[in-house]
Amino acid sequence: MRNILENLNSHGTLRIIILSLITMFLVYDLTVDAFIEYEYATPHFIIESVAFLFVMVLLIIDLRDLANLRTRLHQEETRNKALAGELAAGIDSQMDEWELTPSEREIAWMIIKGYRFAEIAEMRQVKESTSRLQATALYAKAGVHGRGEFVAEIIHELLAPILETSDSERISPR
Repeated sequence: MRNILENLNSHGTLRIIILSLITMFLVYDLTVDAFIEYEYATPHFIIESVAFLFVMVLLIIDLRDLANLRTRLHQEETRNKALAGELAAGIDSQMDEWELTPSEREIAWMIIKGYRFAEIAEMRQVKESTSRLQATALYAKAGVHGRGEFVAEIIHELLAPILETSDSERISPR
């Protein structure tokens, strides 16, 4: 979503720059025509004035759209932060239920983030075998047999209330 908004924003910004340059040129040209060359009633001046008004309308619309886009982006970022916080709280709650030690929690988060055991060991400055043993201990506390099952169990527990609601909606008569 953010990439789409950024892409639209970059094209919109370029369009605003171009329209601003055209506006500045038209203001300069109309000023020269009216106050230096005294051509304010000629067809040339009238056509440029209409073009100026048209470009100004486009510029105002684009500036309004850009402001709305930035507001929407800010709202989405705020929403994503809130959802990420809720997700982390749900995962922490699950880890509380499993009674994971601080080391196991740290490893659990790294596993969830997708780090390999060699990377986990390097970041924690321990041997890879130590990280694997701690992971095995946390798998046992979670009642699973490996990394994939561990992550699946966390996701399942987080989605269980949603899945139960969806199942009951499908089962109940309408």
